[in-house]
Amino acid sequence: MTNADLPKNLLPVTCPVCGESQNTTVGGFDANDLPAGTVNCMVCRHAFQRDSYIRALELRRQEFARLTGPGEV
Repeated sequence: MTNADLPKNLLPVTCPVCGESQNTTVGGFDANDLPAGTVNCMVCRHAFQRDSYIRALELRRQEFARLTGPGEV
């Protein structure tokens, strides 16, 4: 899998242990563009539980949706 194959709405989620937003995924992605395997924090190696990862991903998507560019309010 290359970066071009990754889902377009995949965002890094914040680790509840160390606060970093650097994730690794093992196992590819399912039909809903969610990780099919495990997701770990790249920094502290925390293994996300699937439900908590999905909740954190949804929160992250909401954060990004609220961002505006320069001059936009």
